[in-house]
Amino acid sequence: MPVTLINLFEVPAGREEAFRLLWEQVNAYMQAKPGYLGHRLHQALADDARYPYANVATWESDEAWRAAHDEGFTKLVTQPQWREFPSTPALYEVVHTREAATPAIS
Repeated sequence: MPVTLINLFEVPAGREEAFRLLWEQVNAYMQAKPGYLGHRLHQALADDARYPYANVATWESDEAWRAAHDEGFTKLVTQPQWREFPSTPALYEVVHTREAATPAIS
C-alpha cells in the first residue's frame, strides 16, 4: 500500500532560494530510489506561515521509504546549512478519500 510523506519546513524570510537549492539536492537523490512514486513541493500563500514549504512525496511502501533513508541521504541532510531549515516529517496512509463530483458537460 502506498504511503505519503508530509514534511513541513521552517524557512526564514529571504532564505527561500537557499532552502530550495538544498531541497532540490535531496529530492534528486530520493527520486532515484526504488519505490519513489512522486512528489509535490507546496509553498504557503501567507508570508507569515509557520511552515512556508510543505513537501508531499508518495512511496510504494513504508519499507521503500525507510530503505531510501540510507547513508547517502544522511550525508545530504546533515550538511550544516540544513540547520537553518528545521522540518517536521511524518509518514501517512490514506484512511478516507472523496473526490469532487465532475460537472456534467452540456
